[in-house]
Amino acid sequence: MPTTSSPARSSASRFIWLAVAIVAAIVAWTVAWHMIAARIETATPQTLSSIAGNNARAECANAIVRGYPFRFGLFCDRLTYRNQADGLSADAGAFRSAAQFYRPSHIVSELDGPLIISSPRLSGSIDWQGLQMSTNATPNGLQRGSLDGHELRLEMSDAAPGGGLSEQINLTIGRLTAHIRQNGDDVDIAAYGDAIAGHLLGRFDAKSLTIETTLSNQPGLLDAPFVWPEGAYEVRLHKIALALDEASSLELAGPVSVAADGLISAALQLTVRDAGQLASVVTAYDAEAGKMISRFAPMLGALDTVPGDDAITLPLTIRNGAVSMGMIPLGQLAPL
Repeated sequence: MPTTSSPARSSASRFIWLAVAIVAAIVAWTVAWHMIAARIETATPQTLSSIAGNNARAECANAIVRGYPFRFGLFCDRLTYRNQADGLSADAGAFRSAAQFYRPSHIVSELDGPLIISSPRLSGSIDWQGLQMSTNATPNGLQRGSLDGHELRLEMSDAAPGGGLSEQINLTIGRLTAHIRQNGDDVDIAAYGDAIAGHLLGRFDAKSLTIETTLSNQPGLLDAPFVWPEGAYEVRLHKIALALDEASSLELAGPVSVAADGLISAALQLTVRDAGQLASVVTAYDAEAGKMISRFAPMLGALDTVPGDDAITLPLTIRNGAVSMGMIPLGQLAPL
C-alpha cells in the first residue's frame, strides 16, 4: 500500500522551518529596533545642540524612544531652550513624536503648552488645546514643515520699560495653521488664522487672517542651526489679508526689502473693502493717523489704482521705515 508518511513529514518540516524563520525575524527585528532606539536616545543631546547653534542650549527632558514594533518616536517631559548671549529662553510642555521605520524622515509630533518666552525686550506665553506638527527632515535640517493649532491664547508684554509695546497683547485664535518649505533657493511661508479676538493695541476682532510670502535667495534658511537671515534680504509679499467681517477686509501685497540695519522699504498695494473700518484699525495704532484717514476718506477713491471693483486699492509706501499712503504719512516703523 502507498504511504503518506513521507509527504506529511515534509509538510510538517516546512511549517516548522517557516515558524522558526518568523520567530528568528521577530527576534532580530526586536534586537535591531532596541539598538536603533538606544542610538537615537544617545544622539538626541548632540542633535538638539546642532539645532540650537552656538551659545545656545536645547534640552528634551527625560528623553525616551517608543513606538515598537513599527515606529520610532521621541518622547520627553518638557522642551527647553536657552541662549545666554542674547538673553532668550523658551519652555514648553511634553513632546511626543513618531516616524514609520520605512520613512524616518517624515515625522509627526505633538507639543503640550504653555510655551513661555522671555527676552530682554519682550516676555509672554502661548497656550493651546492641541498643537500638531508634521516635518520632512533632511540630513542638514528641514525640507518642509506644517503646524496645526487649536484654541490658541497669546499674551505678550514688555519685559522692561521701553521694550517696544505700548500695551499688553492678549489674543485668542480659534485655529492656526502654518507651513514652511524650501523652494529652490527661496523659502515659502504661509499662515492662516480663524476667529481672532482680543487686545492688540486696542480692541481687535477679525474673522480670519491670511499670510502668504516668499523669502528670496535663502537656500540655507531651513538648515540647522535655524537662524533668521542676517544682513539685507528681500521678501515677496503675496498676500496679507485680514477679514474683519463678511463685508470688510484689508489686503496687502508687494515687494519688501530689509536693509542691513533692519529698516524696511516696500512698495505695497493696500486693498480696502469698507474704508470706515480702515480708519478704525489705523486709529488703534495711531489716533492722529486714523483721524487723518477719516478726514480724507471721501477722497481715497481718487487714489484707487484698480477702479471698477467693489474695493479701493491704495499705494502704501515704506521708505527706510517711514510709512505713507499716497501723500498721507502714517508713522515710522522700528527696525527689525
